[in-house]
Amino acid sequence: MQPTRRPGLWACLTAAAVMVTGCGGLAAESSVQPGLRVDAGGPPAGRVLYPGPVNGMTQEQIVRGFVRAGAASDGDYRNARLFLAGGPQKSWRPDAAIIVFSDFAALTTTLVDDTTVRLHAEAVATIDSSGHYTQLPPGTVVDTTMRMVQDRGQWRVNSLNENFGRWLSAADLQRLYRPYNVYYLAGSGNRRLVPDVRWFALDRLATRLARAQLEPVPDYLDAAAKSAIPSGARLTVDAVPVEGGVASVDLTTPQLDSEPATRQNIWAQFVATLTQAPEVQRVALTVEGAELMPGFSQPPATVEDLGFPTIPEPEHAKPLLRRSNGRVITIESSALLDPSTEGPTGTATSYPVLPSGWVGMAESLTGLEIAAVSGDRSQLARWRGADRIAVPPFAGGLSRPAYDRHDMLWVGGIGSGRYAAIRVWAINAAADPSDRQNSAPRPIPADWLRRRVVASLKVSADGQRIAVLSTNASGGDPHVDISGIVRAPNGIPERLSGHLRVGATLTMARDVVWVDAVTVAILGRVSPRDPVKPYIVPLGGPMDESLDPVAGAVTLTTTGGPRGLVVTTDKGSIVVRAGRRWVELGQGLDLAVAGV
Repeated sequence: MQPTRRPGLWACLTAAAVMVTGCGGLAAESSVQPGLRVDAGGPPAGRVLYPGPVNGMTQEQIVRGFVRAGAASDGDYRNARLFLAGGPQKSWRPDAAIIVFSDFAALTTTLVDDTTVRLHAEAVATIDSSGHYTQLPPGTVVDTTMRMVQDRGQWRVNSLNENFGRWLSAADLQRLYRPYNVYYLAGSGNRRLVPDVRWFALDRLATRLARAQLEPVPDYLDAAAKSAIPSGARLTVDAVPVEGGVASVDLTTPQLDSEPATRQNIWAQFVATLTQAPEVQRVALTVEGAELMPGFSQPPATVEDLGFPTIPEPEHAKPLLRRSNGRVITIESSALLDPSTEGPTGTATSYPVLPSGWVGMAESLTGLEIAAVSGDRSQLARWRGADRIAVPPFAGGLSRPAYDRHDMLWVGGIGSGRYAAIRVWAINAAADPSDRQNSAPRPIPADWLRRRVVASLKVSADGQRIAVLSTNASGGDPHVDISGIVRAPNGIPERLSGHLRVGATLTMARDVVWVDAVTVAILGRVSPRDPVKPYIVPLGGPMDESLDPVAGAVTLTTTGGPRGLVVTTDKGSIVVRAGRRWVELGQGLDLAVAGV
């Protein structure tokens, strides 16, 4: 069952347990013991352990003690298991789903009867068994009960839901876990790595990362990314020792492709993922003791050491500023750091004056083309210099367009007829416009967008993923979803894969932009009473709400990373970031950054 927002019925996410209060003989502070495992991440100061049960504890104290002991950093949770009866001791999986609550004051326990304890808390996030973090809307409450039994005269927890892992405070989560990328290969044929953000406990980190690398590609990247690691591969011994900075991974696999490129890809995935652990500098990879690829004088430290090609980033054209009179000029990115009343000076372009009836100007990566949609969202127009490229009507309710690194022009829209379920479209801007078949808008199926309206979309810099902001038909219930782009070998998009929702705490959203490979920025608000502002949203992790609001904010883009965020307003001004605050750059209807 899913968490619900207060008021209303409380939903049971898992059978779980709550905080320790320091009563009934439990220590209020943890004991600290020196030493971490050789592959443990995090601070080297020591391990944090909590005491086990003592005689005479009440049912509620047992529950609290169990949850508190689950915040130990040793990874064995021996003391936590002592709060459990024999059956749950064996079946409990601490690394199953995790509920994150604000602090221990947010948890309560109630003795329903002699053998039943009910507990609930206001939760801020969940982490599923694979490590994916989901932030929950404010006021989300989780509620569950657990059964107790007397064992030799002492109360113990006698029932745990099979999906129950642990409940952790936000402070304990930050102490015990960190987000890391698990890398997969781009599914379109180019040898590019695609990250998937997961949260892992810091103990035995190299082992945890290696286990995750063996898992299938997550649903939201399915077919858009792939793993070179054979299905069914596992660690020969369920541990990855780290000595002298070298993580030794030994695999057992029912089948292994003999192609050198495939083996390079396998090793590259492990190197990219495992070297994020602070103690890992190199990765040795063997299959049942035999070298995966002989000939290395020392284990590789980077994917380049394996002959994995470095794909050069394409050169981006200069940003385009559309002045209040409709003229389009090129500007230097550095000019965005020099606010003035008239806006930055720039260089004239061959693009025509775009009247106010056109909105949402976008610029291709090369700067050879721009696009915009009509004010009534019924038409899409493209220009190459002064020449307008006719785009026949194909959908209504068009979103602001966006180009990707493959010269594909993306736009959201509501299809009709046989395309009534389509909400995303793409145009091959690299094709000759006179080739109507290859330059026509292509429907891009995405079943999860049915009955939604796309308000904004942007493709990641690697071209493998897309961020889609959609609403219901009345403009409410905003969703920002990340989805993999399934492309043909020639790079032409065919469909979107599954989806991963981010920024779920927002109640209104207007625009979305990628700021790096694992982070987006969303223009919106959390509460209906809040002003609109940009939020920095990791693909896995809590949302950064520290930026100041921007009055009348309409669109959002970036000239590079979160520091380069730029907002346009309904007053025709361009606003740039200065720390957490905003400074008006000057007048302008649109700022288009190439490929963003």
